[in-house]
Amino acid sequence: MNDRPDIHHRRTIHIPGNEKQPIIVQTLKLSDIQARVFTPGLKPDGPSMRSRMFKARMFDVPFLSEDELTRVNRFKALKKQMEWICGRFAMKLLARDILDSAIPLNEIRIDYREKGAPYLTQFPEIPVSLSHSGDFTAAAITLDTKMTLGIDIEKIGTMPDQGFMKTAFTEDEIRHMPAHARAVFHHWTLKEAFLKFLGLGFNESLHHVAVIKDRIYHCGITQAVHTWSCFPDDRYVLSLVYGRKK
Repeated sequence: MNDRPDIHHRRTIHIPGNEKQPIIVQTLKLSDIQARVFTPGLKPDGPSMRSRMFKARMFDVPFLSEDELTRVNRFKALKKQMEWICGRFAMKLLARDILDSAIPLNEIRIDYREKGAPYLTQFPEIPVSLSHSGDFTAAAITLDTKMTLGIDIEKIGTMPDQGFMKTAFTEDEIRHMPAHARAVFHHWTLKEAFLKFLGLGFNESLHHVAVIKDRIYHCGITQAVHTWSCFPDDRYVLSLVYGRKK
């Protein structure tokens, strides 16, 4: 069975000093995943935001375990359910293709560490990261077990107000940041990707992290990490932060 979405986009980011084990970044549209994985006629759509009770028979591509179906059915909003389902599919598809093409998708398990970072239960040493926003979900993986990854994708909105800017960024960041939405959301993805790199997510203060002139600082100390960003389309920005484990 061909379980790939019609649009399947991957990028290869080469790690300095390790050209044989690059980072693979995949971005997929939620609509393309939905069109591929759901049984025809059962695609959840329409204006309703109420959650649905998903069952295995609704999926043309079997990729969720019974435990995962139970988990997704606990969410109270359809939007959250769809983001979770599509994120799971994107991460499992990428992991299977990179690690072992013989593993059925529904046998790949994803769990979360204490602070919320995802990991593959069969391959806990393999660095992975996952993000979603609006129409897109993004996943990253590398076979270099000494690396740590953090990825974030965001839809570019209007220029945030001063209240948000002062909450999300330090005074130094604001002073050095171009005052337009594209730059602000780019900085935000780098900051959130770094928080995922730390394995802390929003358990860490946003003001403990600063992105200034393409460098990342944590508690005032320059971090020895690499960054990579792209714009999947004109409305979204995607950023990756990666580096060696300490």
